[in-house]
Order: sequence, then C-alpha cells, then structure tokens
Amino acid sequence: MNVDSETFTIHAAKKGSEQAWRELFERHFDAVYQFCIALAYGRHDLAEELAQQVFVTAARRIRRFDPDQATFRAWLFGIAKNRHMVIRAGEQRRKRHEDSSAKRDSEPVTQAEPDLLVHEALARLPRHYRVVLEAKYIRGLSMKEIAADRGASIEAIESQLRRARAGFARVYEQMRTLE
Repeated sequence: MNVDSETFTIHAAKKGSEQAWRELFERHFDAVYQFCIALAYGRHDLAEELAQQVFVTAARRIRRFDPDQATFRAWLFGIAKNRHMVIRAGEQRRKRHEDSSAKRDSEPVTQAEPDLLVHEALARLPRHYRVVLEAKYIRGLSMKEIAADRGASIEAIESQLRRARAGFARVYEQMRTLE
C-alpha cells in the first residue's frame, strides 16, 4: 500500500468504511503486534490484549488522526505505548492492593507510587496536552523553546499549558480517589 492509497484508505475509514478498516488492520496488525510483544517483554497474552486495544482505540479516535503529525503506523505505536502504560499501571496498582490487603500493615508510600500515578494520568490526557506538559516538566524546555518547537506563539503555549495542567489535575485527582 503506497502513501497515496493509504491516505485514501484512512479517509475512507474516517468516513466509516469497514473495508477501509479491514485494509488498515491487515496492513498494520503484524507490525503493531510485534511492537506490543516488545513492550510486553515477550508476554504474548499481554501483547494480544494490547494489540486489540490499539485497534479498538484507533477505530474510536480515527477522526483525530492527523497525517501531518505522524504516519498512521507511528500513531498506532503511540496508542500502543499509552495503552501499555495504562495496563502496567493498573497491574501495579492491583499488585500493590493485593500486597497491602495480604499484609494489613500500613506501610509508607514509596516514591514510585506517585510517579506511577503521574505517568498514568499523563497517558490519559489528549496528546496535545501531554506534549506541552512533557516538554515543560520532563524535558525542561522554556516557553519560548516549546513555542518554537510547536510553531505557535508563547501566549498560545501558555494558554495550552494552563488547560493541560487543569486537565492533568482533574485526571490525577480522579485516579487518586479510585485507589
């Protein structure tokens, strides 16, 4: 499938064509599955679940796909990475809960637990929020650098960062109350 035919197929999928989805699935499933195996450290059960979730998520969000931001396969890989972080965070939360239930002891919270919640909350944010938050707080870029990177004004980045922080705070608080 060349770039032009893939673009046509993506547009058809955005309009709801099942045939287009089948073509995209067949074209990208093996690569996505192999990527998921690598993410899951060879756990085929987790890789299968992850690959299925990637395509379900992609089907729901196809209208958000922007070919100017990434290739379709790279977009699928991004979904896989985000879903993997969510699944691992859930597994780790479940394991912590099981361990704490078994011990019935109150142990001090380790630094890894808040970090895990932070990464899971970031993974649940829309991509454009996640990008500016990671640029500012993980990569340590200045507003001027982020604006230049994103091709936007400093004011637009400041506004987007305010909305991203508010969105992060909501998601993070929801996750903390669920634990």
